[in-house]
Amino acid sequence: MIKKDNDVRTSIQLISVPHYVDERGDLTVVEEVVPFDISRVFAVRAMKGAVRGKHAHKKCSQFMVCVSGSIQVVCYDGVNESTYLLDRPSVGINVPPGVWAQETYEENGSILMVFCDYPYVADDYINDINDFREYKRNME
Repeated sequence: MIKKDNDVRTSIQLISVPHYVDERGDLTVVEEVVPFDISRVFAVRAMKGAVRGKHAHKKCSQFMVCVSGSIQVVCYDGVNESTYLLDRPSVGINVPPGVWAQETYEENGSILMVFCDYPYVADDYINDINDFREYKRNME
């Protein structure tokens, strides 16, 4: 497990990821910039137009990097909505708990790598936007 400062988990932020390119190819080093202890890692590959995510987490932070292709990420905190384009492995997005995220795959076979600070727990997911809005109201 890689230790990181958990203070930066509270906001959506784009983070530069070290990316090295030479004649042999390229290398991306994610663990140096993920702003939390990594507990779980998974990758999602989808076809152009596929919409994934469409949920929020109560406890889990997610750091997302598009390692191949192009993926649009829409984040909604209950008040504000922001759209980010992940189209190179040298930029990732930190999505803290309490943020609704939806990913739209812009190219066939795009791959999203996701690093989490919390293990998979079904009860941590909020899968309905109205339930999410209610959850956010109850947090105030």
